Amino acid sequence: MHALYADADNLRYWSTPPSPDLDHTAKMMRWHLRYRPASYALWAVEERKSRRVIGMINYHHRNLQFRRVDVGWLLLPSQQGKGYMAEVAGALLRHLFDDLGVHKVEALIHPKNKPSAALARRLGFRREGGPIRDRWLVSGNWHSTVLYGLIAGEERAPG
Repeated sequence: MHALYADADNLRYWSTPPSPDLDHTAKMMRWHLRYRPASYALWAVEERKSRRVIGMINYHHRNLQFRRVDVGWLLLPSQQGKGYMAEVAGALLRHLFDDLGVHKVEALIHPKNKPSAALARRLGFRREGGPIRDRWLVSGNWHSTVLYGLIAGEERAPG
């Protein structure tokens, strides 16, 4: 996970700065591993053959009253473009809609993050707004985002 969270270039569109060292990553992992399904959960993405962790996917900011949740994903650059995240995100969406009764899933994506926006569209998300100016403050710099939304029943099987 440290390789994932320490890569400044890979995190250039992420809502948090890169991890400066292994101790910081370990501290983040302890926080992530406190499973809180009412509001937040994270899964490591593992490559089947090597059993090596190549990414992460999560849901966060879950709103039980409005049955809405945000999602985020991150993959090692060497593993991008191989369909892994489409497979994993499809499974997460099925879990959110079928098991947790979520009505709407939202993804905030940096306007320059073309691969992530393409994945969202591939999964059935629609661009709903933005850029939303100065949404994230990362290392003292403001970043705008674009809002993508997906309503239960609109999701597509990856492929």
